[in-house]
Amino acid sequence: MKRIITFLMLASWLTSSAVWAACDENITESSPSSRFVLNGGEAYDQQTKLTWNRCSVGTTWTNDTGCIGKVKLLGLDKAKQLAQELGGGWRVPSIEELYSIVEQKCFNPTINSRVFPTVTNFGEGAPYWSDTNVEEIPSLIYFIDFIDGAIDGHSKGFPLAVRLVRSEP
Repeated sequence: MKRIITFLMLASWLTSSAVWAACDENITESSPSSRFVLNGGEAYDQQTKLTWNRCSVGTTWTNDTGCIGKVKLLGLDKAKQLAQELGGGWRVPSIEELYSIVEQKCFNPTINSRVFPTVTNFGEGAPYWSDTNVEEIPSLIYFIDFIDGAIDGHSKGFPLAVRLVRSEP
C-alpha cells in the first residue's frame, strides 16, 4: 500500500505543469537575486545597469501572483514594433544582454525564477528573441532557450517569446 501511495504521489508530481528548476549547488549563481532591485514588474540589474520586464510579452505583473496571462509568440519585427508602441525605452535585448540573465547553475529553466517567474516551455523549449544577427549568417537572429540555456539562430519571422529591456539614462 505504501508503494502505491508513493508511486501515485511521484506520478502526480511528474505530470504537473509546474516547472521546477534543477540546480547544481556546486556552481556559483551567475545571476543571484541580490544583483537585482525589484520594483513590481521591473527588475533593475545593478551589474549591467539594465531594467528588465519581469514578465514575458503577453503576460502582466500582479503583486499577488507574479506574471499572469499567456506568453505571446511574435516574429522579431512584431516584437520590435510592440516595444516601440510601449514607449519608455523598452526594446528587444541584444544577445549579450539576454545572456546576462541566464542562470548558469540551473536548467529547466536557466533563469532566476525568483526574479523572472513563469518561463513557459512550449514543447520544444522556451526560446526568447535577441536583436543580434548571427554574424556568419546575417539572415538569422540569435535567440536563447531559457529551458537549457542554448543559443541558436532563427529567421526573424519565426514566432518566439520576448522579454523586453531598457537602458537606464
